[in-house]
Amino acid sequence: MRKTIFVVAGLLTAALVPPSGAQAASVGATVVSPKRPLNVRAGAAVWTRSLRTLPNGTAVAIECQVKGQLIDQGPVRVTDQWDRLTDGSFISDAWVRRPQAAPPPCTAEQLTAAPAAAPGAPTTAGTVASGAIPLKTRGGPARSAILYAGLPNGTPLNIACQVQGEQITGTMRATAMWDRLDSGAYVSDAYVNRGATPPSCTAPAAAPPAAAPAPAAAPQTAGAPVAEAGRWVSPLPGFSARPGFRTPTNPNHVGVDIMSFVGTPIHAASAGTVLEVVCNIEAGHSCDQTGSASVGGCGWYVKIQHAGGISTLYCHMVRKGVVKPGQKVAAGQVIGYVGSSGNSSAPHLHFEVHVNTPPTSPGNAIDPLPFMRTHGAPIG
Repeated sequence: MRKTIFVVAGLLTAALVPPSGAQAASVGATVVSPKRPLNVRAGAAVWTRSLRTLPNGTAVAIECQVKGQLIDQGPVRVTDQWDRLTDGSFISDAWVRRPQAAPPPCTAEQLTAAPAAAPGAPTTAGTVASGAIPLKTRGGPARSAILYAGLPNGTPLNIACQVQGEQITGTMRATAMWDRLDSGAYVSDAYVNRGATPPSCTAPAAAPPAAAPAPAAAPQTAGAPVAEAGRWVSPLPGFSARPGFRTPTNPNHVGVDIMSFVGTPIHAASAGTVLEVVCNIEAGHSCDQTGSASVGGCGWYVKIQHAGGISTLYCHMVRKGVVKPGQKVAAGQVIGYVGSSGNSSAPHLHFEVHVNTPPTSPGNAIDPLPFMRTHGAPIG
């Protein structure tokens, strides 16, 4: 009998068929990426973990295909199909030249199998404890994230790290922590039996490689933010921002827009304290509905206060942020998910940086692009 996973947030559909006794033969193909090496990822979207890169012309063996993020800039085709290689990793089929016949759809076992881990990468052992109902694996730390497949009770788990997400009450505990498996998928820690607590996904590795000497601090100009010791990261890793801060045609636009997909996790740009989790929209409209260019307001947004009098603001979330006012957050922690609420004509993150705060105002907003570059976290 055939089982189907339907689209969640418009991002992933996978037809699952029971695995056969014998492995299906792999399909030979070639990477077509003449300008830059092709990223090999842990899942079927560009925001999943990058495992390695493949130069142009590399021969690959494709085990199966899964529907994921639409890629429209590949040299071979425009497609939402992603190829699962024989080591369990994924590449977009938009960058692959292969025989005319498409590879078969991935099975449930293939979708939840772990790709080859980086040498020496530590994992925490665990076991699914969900009773009679299989534990769902997802593309992010929330029940609204992309659904991959279900893991039966007792399935062994290799947990890479933990992130904070949606609060879940399960068989083992009530918690907002989600376990990222070494496959790149997420499961709620509420249904996981484990001995040790996995490390935070934002924590540094136990034995990081020697870092290059830090560059000398740039001289401060009047009104420039004071350099801080905290780590800064891109709020949407893997996505680029459109230059758009106070343009001649839109002088009141005091941030930059990072185009993405509904449900993409948004990360805190640096450690700080959540100031606001607010629905900002004109009367007669709802932040829980898709906005438009004719609707006023920032939609669902989160504002964070950082050290040095710096604040960041994240607009147009698909729903209320997963953090609360007064909560301490770490750099890279998931605070919400991309949407198109409020004054928005397409899914994206409107990202602002303010100095000399609180309060925030158009007068103390600065261009996020050079700010993030000087703090070692360029966007895109």
